[in-house]
Amino acid sequence: MSQVEMMFQRYGPKYKWLVTLTMLLGLVALGMSITIVNVATPYIKGSLGLSDVQVQWISTGFLAATTVALLIAPWLVRSFGQRATFIGLLGTFVVASIIGGLATSMAAIVAARVIQGAMTGLIRPLALEAMFSVFPANERGMATAIYGMCLGLPLTLATVIGGWLVETFTWRYVFFVTPPMCIAAMAMGYLFLPTREESGPRMPFDWTGAISLFVCIFALLAALSNGQRWGWDSSAVLGLFALSLVLGVGFVWWERRVKQPLLDLGIFRHRAFLAGCLAIFVFGGAFYAIMYLLPLFSQTILHYRPVTAGLLFLPSTLVLALLVPVIGKLSDRYPAHYMTLPGLAFAIFAVYLFSRADAYTSFGYLALALTLMSAGMASFPPPTLSRAIGSLPVHLTGYGSGVINFTLQMGGAFGTAALVLMMDRRISWHGEHISTTLTPGNEVAMATVGRWQEWLAGLGVPEAWQQAAALQKLGATEQFWATVMAYQDGFWLVMVSLTFVVIPAWLLSRWTRTPQHA
Repeated sequence: MSQVEMMFQRYGPKYKWLVTLTMLLGLVALGMSITIVNVATPYIKGSLGLSDVQVQWISTGFLAATTVALLIAPWLVRSFGQRATFIGLLGTFVVASIIGGLATSMAAIVAARVIQGAMTGLIRPLALEAMFSVFPANERGMATAIYGMCLGLPLTLATVIGGWLVETFTWRYVFFVTPPMCIAAMAMGYLFLPTREESGPRMPFDWTGAISLFVCIFALLAALSNGQRWGWDSSAVLGLFALSLVLGVGFVWWERRVKQPLLDLGIFRHRAFLAGCLAIFVFGGAFYAIMYLLPLFSQTILHYRPVTAGLLFLPSTLVLALLVPVIGKLSDRYPAHYMTLPGLAFAIFAVYLFSRADAYTSFGYLALALTLMSAGMASFPPPTLSRAIGSLPVHLTGYGSGVINFTLQMGGAFGTAALVLMMDRRISWHGEHISTTLTPGNEVAMATVGRWQEWLAGLGVPEAWQQAAALQKLGATEQFWATVMAYQDGFWLVMVSLTFVVIPAWLLSRWTRTPQHA
């Protein structure tokens, strides 16, 4: 009798919901760390006197650690069991949070964020594997729907709570808000999670694979994040790309030969799982790009406070919570494309609405578009994750949960990096295009300069300075609208990307069967 079966004997049918609640609490607590510190980053930068490059290391280290840790979780579960892994990672996260909250240097902040990132990466595949172990095959659509909600809910909570904390207290409080939730989740994990299933010696850990993959991803993200600042043809960027390429090739070579690999590459021979990974990769890129664009747009263009920007997500979060159980039940009964393709249609239309936003867009317009986006978020990931992992043999399920989360995270990293690069270039392009129209023959521009000169004269500005100040104001306005247009281009890029998800999503549905109900 397995450990899970023994737990069912002890707690009865409600056991699967006890495990679900335990994982929900852990996922929300650690998931909040993704964005809550991002809200506080400008305050951290000012308090510790960090440069833009140093701030970039904080986010890059977190993202690289999260990505690699997604593949380490299956080994930890097999070696130590769900209970010890869950409690251990949450305890480590609490320690990292204390280090971050008390930090007085860049090194301490970076160390705290790398550790937090690693623990955030570990909990995702662990949670999905734990929920799959207690839900039968014909109910795993519901399990993945709840799991997907647990990934989206913390983003809203973190934005609102983080904004309120930094405005009301100091940035240090963003590190202290989640440890109480972690401690509660640790207690529940001790009661409801099973111990190690396997007996005997533990498998050796693939240190070579883990270290080479971490450095590979870190170098790649560093190159993508700093390419525009340092120059794409600079020796630093080219060196980082070369290092990433060499380590990436070396990682694949090593994983094909080592007896106990960090990543079993044979998993990609299963065509349904491969289709699911492709769909999740592109969808993850689009989703993380929206999560990057929208808060920035609302704060830099619409001048919303961080709390107000966070409130944009509340209506969509409510809709997501209402749709999750419905989509979960439907995905257990019908082919996946019955949910995924309409969900993509909602998401594409929502991003189209975002692409039409400008400096005069209302709060209600953005909240409505986000609500439509949440319909796509509720409809696409649950059946995709459920069918992709469910298509694998039982012995690869643990690897599958780690790999598909790894794919989602990599999609988000590449999507965000590509978006930032495109935005920088489009701001320059739009700025140059607008500048060519600001000539003495442009009556609107000259009239605007004249009105500003009159306004400056009314303020008592000397006449010799009025024209220069008015032209400077005109240049700032030009830069502002160039930025608005670049945001619109960014939303168009996301919209186009989402259309490419249709093919792998449809193939995944064709290559998998709907689970049969007992």
